[in-house]
Amino acid sequence: MKQMLTVEDVMNICQVKESKAYKLMKQVNSEMEKEGYIVIRGRVNSKYLMKKLGIVLEEPVS
Repeated sequence: MKQMLTVEDVMNICQVKESKAYKLMKQVNSEMEKEGYIVIRGRVNSKYLMKKLGIVLEEPVS
């Protein structure tokens, strides 16, 4: 999975419309900014988003 997600990625993951995806991205980026992270408008960190959504990605078994 990509480290930085676009609005289209968020729309697909969350199965929401564009406006809701932008709201989610803004919320996550605001939280990250408060924690001292640098954020990029129009992109969201995939690991942080998944954590906030409660989605657990399976680690590949080697």
